[in-house]
Amino acid sequence: MNTNFEDFFKHYGFIPRLCRPYRPQTKGKIENRVGFVKRDFLMGSEFHSFSDLNHQAQIWLARINSTVHSTTNEIPLERLNKKGLKNCDSVPAYHNIQTESRKISRDSYISYLGNRYSVPYRFAGRNCSLQISDRTIAVVVDKDVICTHEIRQGHCKISRNKEHFKGLLSEILKQNSNPRARHSLSFRFIEPEVEQRSLSIYDFFSEGVRK
Repeated sequence: MNTNFEDFFKHYGFIPRLCRPYRPQTKGKIENRVGFVKRDFLMGSEFHSFSDLNHQAQIWLARINSTVHSTTNEIPLERLNKKGLKNCDSVPAYHNIQTESRKISRDSYISYLGNRYSVPYRFAGRNCSLQISDRTIAVVVDKDVICTHEIRQGHCKISRNKEHFKGLLSEILKQNSNPRARHSLSFRFIEPEVEQRSLSIYDFFSEGVRK
């Protein structure tokens, strides 16, 4: 099972039934419903968030399920009551979370929809995942949530938490104060050897020149 879908059906307490492979008449029943939702509800609609989408979907479902179905000639809500199923209203709403992968920049920021969000500096250069809900972003590294931000509207904006850079300056100064490790030179210039003579030799030759 897809892990996200498994989390969803366990939350609401139902067991999905899989279609038989190579049996199009079974799968077609599901695909027809998906196509109906796309045509009658999604196409041409505008949503501001997942919560807004769910709210509009509830209104649409109430209207659709209260009218007579052309195939069964029954009202879906009345037919559903005969099944004795569990009411979803008794279960807390499922929290939709979108997940995306990112790499934290060298200056300790991640980017989402044209805006930048800071993360603790010690995670710079690491890979992370974003858990995105309606209003917040959670940054996860190795299954741990290292920080959260409120999603900013617009573009080219920066959400910076000063605590994410606390201690960075002192760490940089500490590293700069450490003595540099001595490294052997890759090459060196060899100075020419110059013979050393006594000055008396130069006096001897200079006297010969005067004579």
